[in-house]
Amino acid sequence: MARSGDTLHMGADRLTFLATAADTDGAYLEVEVDYASAAHMPPAHYHPKQTELFRVQSGQINVRLDGTLHTYSAGAEFHIPPGVAHSMWNDGPERTRMTWRVTPAYRTEQLFETLWGLAGEGRLRPDGTPFLQMPLLALGFRDEYRAVTGRPHAVDMALSTLLAPVGLACGYRPTYRPPQRADQSRAAA
Repeated sequence: MARSGDTLHMGADRLTFLATAADTDGAYLEVEVDYASAAHMPPAHYHPKQTELFRVQSGQINVRLDGTLHTYSAGAEFHIPPGVAHSMWNDGPERTRMTWRVTPAYRTEQLFETLWGLAGEGRLRPDGTPFLQMPLLALGFRDEYRAVTGRPHAVDMALSTLLAPVGLACGYRPTYRPPQRADQSRAAA
């Protein structure tokens, strides 16, 4: 379980937990992300029951929000309501640092640990999805995250229900916590 001050790494990107669900009684989760420049747009997704609030501290971020491209620079604040498809990436020359609040928290910190951990170890497909793990993620985090697939959500859930046993049989789990690193967490007391 993530604690305030824990940091996850995905290549040159970092995510630091500022306030966890435990800190806020589940009201929200707040993180700081630091993104290196990337030339590709990650997969579109949405959050069916959560609102996201972003504050750009430095650099700039591109956001495709419900099909429309927006660019936000240092000092900007924007929110993404539940159910709105989005994708974001930094294609500028400098790093982008933002704070990111997800309300309510639900199990978003476990989702971040799973996705950032798998990506950081190179265990995701080039489009950002872990193929045989995706059904487990879709079922386990259906309140927090939904990929935009072009299919109705009910079809995705039916496919996930059919494929999840295959993923489990192949050793995949619905959650993943990367191995503890010296710089990943506060020193244990």
